[in-house]
Amino acid sequence: MTDVHTEPLRVHHRTCNLCESMCGVTIEHDGERVHSIRGDKDDPFSQGHICPKAMALKDLHEDPDRLRQPLRRTADGWETIGWDEAFDEVARQLQRVRREHGRDAIGVYIGNPVGHNYGALLFIPALLGALRTRNRFSVASVDQLPHLVVAKSMFGLATLLPVPDLDRTDYLVIMGGNPLVSNGSIMTS
Repeated sequence: MTDVHTEPLRVHHRTCNLCESMCGVTIEHDGERVHSIRGDKDDPFSQGHICPKAMALKDLHEDPDRLRQPLRRTADGWETIGWDEAFDEVARQLQRVRREHGRDAIGVYIGNPVGHNYGALLFIPALLGALRTRNRFSVASVDQLPHLVVAKSMFGLATLLPVPDLDRTDYLVIMGGNPLVSNGSIMTS
């Protein structure tokens, strides 16, 4: 079976937004169909490295179960609705929960892809200000705040994160991390 291309193959250079490493990726596609995702060898930070998450971007993009439009649950299953109707529904439900249970009945979780999206970064503070909930969670709640607590205890300031001097290290023990897979993550910034 041969591949039928509706458009000519094109290559785009982008940044994977699934974690803070922000690895450079080269995407080969013909319109909506992705043919390959590889590490961008010319990216100054990742230098061609990508982890399995970046390689899975193609699968995420083409997943038949991927939500591509708003849905509303009904007694008979799910129905497609428009974006304006979806936003109105969310606003109504948030107002109802807040009215019936108080503002702290609403919780907000912000994950990595949101942290790398300029639009989200510009508008999330306004949303958080409007919701006025104390219940805010993020990836930092799980895996970054302990780093800040340790830095505060060791160095007196939470933002003084130690960066290992790998070039002059004879022995390094890493627990709970895999820099080969994560591209070093915090060490790349």
